[in-house]
Amino acid sequence: MELDTVAKVVAAFYRLVGTESSDDALMANAEQVNEVAYTYLTRGSRNGQRWMLKAGWMGWQKSAALSWVLDSALGVYGADLPADFLRAFGTRKMSALRRTGGAQWGVEVDGGIYDTTGSVYQLAGDRILLGRTAVPPGDLVLLYHYTHPKWENLADEDIDFPVDARALIVAEAANVGKEEYWLTGGPEMEMKIERELTRAREEARDLCRQTKSTHQLRKATRFGNRW
Repeated sequence: MELDTVAKVVAAFYRLVGTESSDDALMANAEQVNEVAYTYLTRGSRNGQRWMLKAGWMGWQKSAALSWVLDSALGVYGADLPADFLRAFGTRKMSALRRTGGAQWGVEVDGGIYDTTGSVYQLAGDRILLGRTAVPPGDLVLLYHYTHPKWENLADEDIDFPVDARALIVAEAANVGKEEYWLTGGPEMEMKIERELTRAREEARDLCRQTKSTHQLRKATRFGNRW
C-alpha cells in the first residue's frame, strides 16, 4: 500500500505497533484520538530525515536571512537559527553562509568561537555565532535543511517526505516508542520493529543513491549541527 495520505501513514503505524486508535492505553493521560501516533510520527519523520541526509539525500533545503545582534559583552555577532532548522547545509570545506550570487562567506569551527577572530562561525544550540571582529554582510543568508512539519492537523499534500521512503517514518516512529507502556508483545514486538526499521532504511538508502556509479562511503565532516 502506497503511503500517500496521512490516514494511511497513521494506519501503518498502528499495524506495526500492534494496536489501534481506540486503544485505551493510548489515551491514559487524557490524550486525544491519534495524538500519540502524531507525536511519534513527528519524531519518526525527523529521525528519518536525519538518517536520509546522512545517507546522501539532498532534499529539505531552504535559505533564510538572519537577524544579527552584537553581544557587546562577548564581542561577537550572533543570531537565532530558524524555527524549522534541522541541519546546516555546510561542512568545513563548504560554508553554509552565502552572499548574493551564492558566494560562500566564512568557515565553520567547532569551538573556541570567543577566542577566534575573522570570518568564522559556530552553530551553538539554537544560535549561530560569528568570530570576534567578524561583521556579517547585509546580504548574508544561511543554507539549511528544515524539519518536517508536525503530523497533528497535517494535510495529505503537506507530507514532506519521498513517497517511496515513507515506510521509514513509520519504522522510526515505532522504534522511538518501542519501550512505551502502551506497546504490547514484549521482546518479539521489539524485534519486529527493529527488523522493519532495517528494511525501511535499506529501501531509503537505495532512494538516496540516485546514480549507478560506484559509491564510495565517506563520512562528511560536519560540526555544530546539534545532532
